[in-house]
Amino acid sequence: MKTWKPAGWCGVGGALLGLSALLAAPAAAQDIATLDQQKPVTLSGTLDVRGIFYQAQGIEARRKPFSYVLAGSPTLSIYGIAVPVSFVLSEQDRRFRQPFNQFGLSPTYKWVTVHAGYRNLTFSPFTLAGHTVLGGGVELNPGKLRFASMVGRFSRATSVDPVSGSLMPFSFSRKGYAGKLGFGTEKSFIDLSLVRARDDSSSVSRETRQLAETTGAANNRVLPAANLVLGLSGRLTIKKDWLLEADGGLSFFTRDVGSSLAVEEALPKALRQPLSKLIAVNGSTEAYTAWQAAAGYQHNGNGLKVRYRRVSPGFQSMGAYYFQDDVQNLTLVPTLTLWQQKLRLTGSVGIQQDNLREQKQLTSRRLIGSLNASAEFTERLGLDVSYTNYTTDQQPGAVQVADTFRLTQTQQSLSVAPRYTYAGETWGHTVLLSADRAILRDQSPDELGKLGEFTSYNAFLSYQLTWVPRRFSVGATYNYTQLKLATGDDGNHGLQLNADQAFGQDGQVRLGVRGSLLRSLRADQPSRLVGGGLRAAWRVSRHHTFRTDVVFTGHYPTGDETTQNRRYSETSGEIGYAFTL
Repeated sequence: MKTWKPAGWCGVGGALLGLSALLAAPAAAQDIATLDQQKPVTLSGTLDVRGIFYQAQGIEARRKPFSYVLAGSPTLSIYGIAVPVSFVLSEQDRRFRQPFNQFGLSPTYKWVTVHAGYRNLTFSPFTLAGHTVLGGGVELNPGKLRFASMVGRFSRATSVDPVSGSLMPFSFSRKGYAGKLGFGTEKSFIDLSLVRARDDSSSVSRETRQLAETTGAANNRVLPAANLVLGLSGRLTIKKDWLLEADGGLSFFTRDVGSSLAVEEALPKALRQPLSKLIAVNGSTEAYTAWQAAAGYQHNGNGLKVRYRRVSPGFQSMGAYYFQDDVQNLTLVPTLTLWQQKLRLTGSVGIQQDNLREQKQLTSRRLIGSLNASAEFTERLGLDVSYTNYTTDQQPGAVQVADTFRLTQTQQSLSVAPRYTYAGETWGHTVLLSADRAILRDQSPDELGKLGEFTSYNAFLSYQLTWVPRRFSVGATYNYTQLKLATGDDGNHGLQLNADQAFGQDGQVRLGVRGSLLRSLRADQPSRLVGGGLRAAWRVSRHHTFRTDVVFTGHYPTGDETTQNRRYSETSGEIGYAFTL
């Protein structure tokens, strides 16, 4: 059974709120059996104070001459469960954030896990799939039995801003439950799951609905809905090398629980009667399907996997935030390892298509392909290569349209990155080279589409030398960037240098200097970019660190100055202090 990952916590009333405020688990469930091995209370984090100076010449100042920032990120841990807090205070910004102000906890004892508060749950890809729910649940794993259930609020009601009337379209409070029953382990299992949820029409007042209509916040009428999703998932591992897995979902969605329209022929009569006992069934009720399947072989780094996915138009589940619907794709994913695992090749090739019911004017078909190669020639020398190709072609669907509206595009990218690393007792060398090219071509006859075409080139060559006994390093990097557009060329190229020196027995003091000189081209207008910086840091002790940083940037046109290509310079400095718990 997949582990339920809590999204955060929120009090669910009374003593639970008080307990949750202390036991704020940001990750996996807390094992009660190990509480005696955890420290009762610990406090960690940082407090940071910065003063920032700024000056500009030749252009309008982009920030104030002086600003300050007081920031902190303390974390309180009680028996291994953390409650992180962060805050920022400046003349422009004052805010306090407790990212886990949605509280919850999941204590575990042996094969029993209890969930309370805000939990992020996953039962299957098409039923309850990563949705955060406020409520309670239980998970039982005695042997190969896979049981889980939960009940609670899927989303809270929201209302229109009474002042502006444009905050957001209102939404109802949504409540429901979900369950899963299965047998097996993560290698081989079969699971049945379901989600049943319904909007509470009484959670939004009549005044709010009227306000939404009068202010135009509800351009599309918001109606209370209901949903029932049934899911079946399974996986079969054969002799550790062969894998078969499949997931399916059947969703019944009623878009207006108060509709008086008859069902008519939308659903078979034999299905309407049992279904009406679980959700409101009327003329707005529709059925949707989604399923995916995969088969693969993997052995010693070599393998092949075939995946197929089909999601019908309109498919949705109240137990998931988003689905890409009206799409089907078939993908092959090969993996190859050679030369005693020194060369690894992975890739994928597939076909994707929409307009499954032929109701759209155009059908989009995409050819998707990628290849990744990683080679370790020696312990020091390696190479990474990546290639992707995406081709989209739209064909007329149920309604014939002119070729002018058709879209045919090809996107390609190629990246090559060799690397060399040597780490000795006295000297260390690192050489990195990266080059990539990306293109977009519009194959349609429409000349307007040609304006969106581009070709980009990016490359850098970096060398870093480290003198290990002296804690000294120096490096140089050459950058090259070019973007070719129909409206002109942009880009820059040049050299960047950096050096860093640590002083003291444990490197308590560090000094760094950097500089750069680039030639720039913007809309066919050339210029030079000059930059430099000086950084210093002094770690007085484990708790106290002082630092300062000064940066200069200059922009100098090599031709005639224009409004868009002006001569200017900027200087900024920062003095800071950090306290670490």
